[in-house]
Amino acid sequence: MWKILLVEDEPFVRRSVRNAIPWEEHGFTIAGEASHGREALEKISELEPDIVISDIFMPYMDGIELLRTARAQGSEARFIMLTCAGEFEYARAALEHGASGYILKLSMEDEQLLASLAKAKAELDRNAQRQERMQWDSIGGRLGYLWRDMLGKELSAYEREKLEELQRYEWSGGRLTIATALSGAEPFGCDRLCALLGVPPGQGRLVHSFAHMGQTTLFVRWDGNPPAETFKVADRKLPVICRSAGGENLRRAWEANLRWLDRFYYDRQTVAEAGGEEAGGPSVPWELEQPVIRAFERHATDECAELLASLWAFMAERTLPMAVAKETAERLDKMFARIGRKTPEDAAELMACVRHGELLELVVRRMRRYAKGSGRQVPVDTDHPEINAILRYLQQHFDTEISLQAMAQHVNMDENYLSSLFKRKTGDTFINYLQKLRVEEAKFYLEETDLAVAEIAERCGFANPSYFFKIFKRLAGVTPNEFRTAQRSDAQG
Repeated sequence: MWKILLVEDEPFVRRSVRNAIPWEEHGFTIAGEASHGREALEKISELEPDIVISDIFMPYMDGIELLRTARAQGSEARFIMLTCAGEFEYARAALEHGASGYILKLSMEDEQLLASLAKAKAELDRNAQRQERMQWDSIGGRLGYLWRDMLGKELSAYEREKLEELQRYEWSGGRLTIATALSGAEPFGCDRLCALLGVPPGQGRLVHSFAHMGQTTLFVRWDGNPPAETFKVADRKLPVICRSAGGENLRRAWEANLRWLDRFYYDRQTVAEAGGEEAGGPSVPWELEQPVIRAFERHATDECAELLASLWAFMAERTLPMAVAKETAERLDKMFARIGRKTPEDAAELMACVRHGELLELVVRRMRRYAKGSGRQVPVDTDHPEINAILRYLQQHFDTEISLQAMAQHVNMDENYLSSLFKRKTGDTFINYLQKLRVEEAKFYLEETDLAVAEIAERCGFANPSYFFKIFKRLAGVTPNEFRTAQRSDAQG
């Protein structure tokens, strides 16, 4: 309801206006009345009306002065001025100061009043939509941080600050519908949503959309009555779930939508029911990914496919977020391409998968393509076969605990002699060569994944995160977080 303040010094005129139309049927309510401008100014500050219907000539403060002072104090209320015949110059002055219109008191008819109210309401609607667009233009840039936070991702200090700004927003416009679809490569917009809900296309107004990893979320305002609180379309081609939410619980509603679609993605029989398992951690354990990569390095593609199936079963058993499954698929796909010395195929194909089994089949097919024609051996860099054997071993096992003593036993060579020979043939000490290898692998993870820095340290063979930070800073000149931030800035620039 739009709130109206009625300002008129003649009681019978106030009563006549108040009884002129059924206000609430037209979306208005009389929030208060005042008999002169000074009183009205206090009521404007107290009630914050959307529309002020005011006489022009009143004691203490006339309508034009009221309008001018209210504007100076920051009020954005629409003003409709009541005037008598012969006062058109004053009415024109009111229009110049921003009044929406004026009505002759003596000849006022209901239709005139409704027409003036409709004009004022249209101005209020346009202003509200403009303010909401400005708000969502700012909010939209922060939704990606909210998405990452909902998945338990590690946020930088800058990202955390922007997320906190989002949470401090003073949300306006009341409740809206958050509609999330497992859209894959299919377009999903407001018209499609209206068709699913059985409402006219123009009734829903899209204020923002967020599409990522084959999911599309629409934030929609409604003209008239909004749809039901929760609405589900369990269609196998385009499952959609809608929830009504205000700004204060936007995160909770969006997260609930995503969890419902996660269950659909895994083909859970109880997908239409509320609740279910809690979402898992932010990533798949390294001990499950490591054997997959090692099998691919050995060119054991059948074994690699079996290990991928086991990994996919692990994610399905725990109903991990679909985004985690797709991140895992993308990460492994890039690793296969890198090991196979091939150009990575388009990740959009992976993101468009709407079923867990479909994603597995695609990853396996691409893995086999990356494996074709690719040698598994590291190119020989020295003229010494034992040193080359050690280099190949380091390339495949850098993420495990490796010592010079163990390598000496591996090639049946004296440890001190091997240390000297390794430095002479490679130009680097054994430990420094291994650290460089690990840091280069860490750069790949920092640039290509959202894994936490501590997990990257583990995956690259560092004993603990502190040691990883120290070695990375020494070899790369920046910290892991600084490297990641710089790479993202370059990609965006």
